Amino acid sequence: MIRVCGQYSNLKQLKMIAETDKNIIIIEDEYSIAMDIEMRLQKMGYRVVGIANSYNDALPLLLEESVDIALLDINLGEEKSGIDLGKLIRSKFNIPIVFITAYTDSKTFSEALEANPMGFITKPFKDADLHNNIQLAFNKFSKEVESSPEFKTDNKYIFIKDKGVFQQVEIDSILWIEAMDNYTIVHTKNEKLVVHAFLKDVLLRLGSPFVRIHRSHAVAMNKITTIEDNVVYIGKTFLIISQNYRSDLLDRMNIL
Repeated sequence: MIRVCGQYSNLKQLKMIAETDKNIIIIEDEYSIAMDIEMRLQKMGYRVVGIANSYNDALPLLLEESVDIALLDINLGEEKSGIDLGKLIRSKFNIPIVFITAYTDSKTFSEALEANPMGFITKPFKDADLHNNIQLAFNKFSKEVESSPEFKTDNKYIFIKDKGVFQQVEIDSILWIEAMDNYTIVHTKNEKLVVHAFLKDVLLRLGSPFVRIHRSHAVAMNKITTIEDNVVYIGKTFLIISQNYRSDLLDRMNIL
């Protein structure tokens, strides 16, 4: 099955401080539990972009959707476990994961740690357990990205590690950014620079001047010259706008 889509002192409090601009996927083999988790997340203000019940069903979601965090059941009832999927997500997609499990034995916990999770929730759980682990995961992941040796930034410049030397690049000179497997290509007015980091991580460091328009592309808002149908033009360069990211782009545009 694949689908795209409170026990706190005050549920409204959770909703106010939820990361509402973050996309969450749920991988859980029991349908009723997956639906319960989705309902809780939505009540807290989170955005669930997909639900899968197996390792194989989760892969298309991860490839096609913009995912910021994955909630995974450890036991998926098949040969590939949630731990196997967690390892893949951390190594290939580099997004935070939070395990949800009914197992509390030391062996399971030790194996789960090998996937480098950012949270661990034991069933049954309260809304606060869910919310706090998600917030903790985002916080830990943000610090992990900030400590990356490949990429440093201040308000006006980034420093990209190129052949062992940090090269200063003015952020305003960046036109667009391209994902290429485990690397990101930064296109400036005069050159292309390769960063050993995922596009998601680079965007996290660069911040608001950039918007993702495709799974593989992000553009500097102030460098867009025209938009026609599903195409963004930056001078003579044109990039396709994915349907999944179109609304994010339109929300960022100052339209008269």
